[in-house]
Amino acid sequence: MAEKGSETGLLLLVLLVSVSLVHLFLCPFSKVEESFNLQAAHDILYHRLDFDLYDHHEFPGVVPRTFLGPLFVSSLVSPLVALSSLLGLPKFYTQLMVRGCLGACVVAALWHMQKEVRKQFGSTVAALFCLMCTSQFHFMFYCTRTLPNVFALPLVLMACTAWLAHSHRPFIILSAVAIIVFRAELCLLLGLMLMMSLARRRLGLSELICCAVPAGLSTLNLSLPVVLLLGSAPRPGLHPALDPRMRAVLVPTLGFILLFSLLPHKELRFIIYTFPLLNLFLANAALSGVSLYASHHNYPGGRAVQELDRRLPATSRYDKREDIHPGHPAMRTYSHIIMEVNTTSIHLLQDTHPALVFIKGYDHVVFTPTQLPPFKVHLQDKVVILQSKDFTAGQ
Repeated sequence: MAEKGSETGLLLLVLLVSVSLVHLFLCPFSKVEESFNLQAAHDILYHRLDFDLYDHHEFPGVVPRTFLGPLFVSSLVSPLVALSSLLGLPKFYTQLMVRGCLGACVVAALWHMQKEVRKQFGSTVAALFCLMCTSQFHFMFYCTRTLPNVFALPLVLMACTAWLAHSHRPFIILSAVAIIVFRAELCLLLGLMLMMSLARRRLGLSELICCAVPAGLSTLNLSLPVVLLLGSAPRPGLHPALDPRMRAVLVPTLGFILLFSLLPHKELRFIIYTFPLLNLFLANAALSGVSLYASHHNYPGGRAVQELDRRLPATSRYDKREDIHPGHPAMRTYSHIIMEVNTTSIHLLQDTHPALVFIKGYDHVVFTPTQLPPFKVHLQDKVVILQSKDFTAGQ
């Protein structure tokens, strides 16, 4: 079972990576919103310490941005870019490398979140979570786009993972970096999560202050050298009856979307951080739906009684005796018999009470992540209704 689980996990990881790369290669060009970070990565990789040549001096853009995101991604891809320069490849491939690296960071953070989901909610919910993320166009499309929201996305995913695990110190530190460096509006989502932890007394006020103040100051100090060197200060964007665990996830997520919807300027990418959290809820809901469907078919005896009520007159009398076995003389006195499917018993009674109808019931669930839908509930004949050969309709 462990080997099968590891194989399924590997398939899901390959699926996440593959789908993100498909979106990257099929949509290799960028739009104006992505241009600053993409150009910043270009300048860091090619102009390096020659800051006077950096593009943002001539084209600063409407909103000042931070170089920290492009600086981090550029440091990761710099060996590949150096190799591509030696091979004489066009710079077009450099932008694919930068965007591919950003997508890898998002997928890595999402996979980290998946591990915590697996730990808390089980392997089935974790697999559904991954499948839902890969099946959503906008999430996979945006994960390789050099937008400030996407640079913040891995930090948000890791912060949410820490919050799910009740690891408050990493949650506060990651939240501080995401909010101060990249997107101020994240204080709504992550702040609501923080308030829930305080309300549930999983986090004390003194612990919050002792962790939040150093985290905020450290983040500002991290940004300061970049500001002094490059002259571009981090300025966040201007558009700023469930399982209790699911309710804890859903409340801050919907709260963030509701608060953000009050702003006049709206774009889907502004709430991209909530997609994995909503997927977690949907994955759990999908599993609950499958369980409900299986439970619906898990009462074949009740369905057999309903079937008899439909076929027999209302004056019929039901006798619930369980001490009579096939071959007993009393068996002949019954017009109908409801019994568990048993080949031997059915064979013994076929001369007096042949099978009238078989009632199917739940047998097992098969989960195949490579198929859609990934769940299949198998039903099997569980109960049989036998009818006496002497019985006539209307009797």
